[in-house]
Amino acid sequence: MKKVFLILGIIAGALLLLCCGGGVALYFLADTTTYTKPADACTTVTAAEGSSAFGTVKDTQNKDTTAFGRTYGGCVLTYEETGTLTVAIDVPSSASDVRTHYDAVKKIAEASTAAGATVTDVDGIGTKAFAMYTTAGGALMYELDFYDGNLYLSLNLTTPAGTTLTPDKVHADFLVIGKSIMTSLEDSSSGGDSDD
Repeated sequence: MKKVFLILGIIAGALLLLCCGGGVALYFLADTTTYTKPADACTTVTAAEGSSAFGTVKDTQNKDTTAFGRTYGGCVLTYEETGTLTVAIDVPSSASDVRTHYDAVKKIAEASTAAGATVTDVDGIGTKAFAMYTTAGGALMYELDFYDGNLYLSLNLTTPAGTTLTPDKVHADFLVIGKSIMTSLEDSSSGGDSDD
């Protein structure tokens, strides 16, 4: 009988260790990257790798947006031939705020499929990401939204009718730009090495 209780005790102890110890390990292994708000959104965007993929920039304008109870920065780049790139950069103190922002924007995007837009989940950038595009009237509107830690980033390219840009090309360029902006906004206090 003592042997049975010993075995049950070992199993219960192992499960407790696995459950609680595993939870503690997952907590410390979880991604804790934090991001800092850019001093100037347009400087951050124009310095990002890949931002010249759409040609020569004719004009840049900082653009603040007030939504979700706060004001966050952004930048509008107008290219000579390919259209307009709008980038919104939301860096609140709370990661839950960016999840709320992302969920609300994705819900709006999913409602736009009735008007002919295509919405897909995207892997390979951030915690969660989605893309939306439409080619109505021969023009291309492509948007990539994602969040990671306390960063929410939205890139939106609107081209004129007759564009030669394809959704696949813009998607690939947006991944490069988005990752470059993430890298530039990473807070050094997050523990990441920046000795590249």
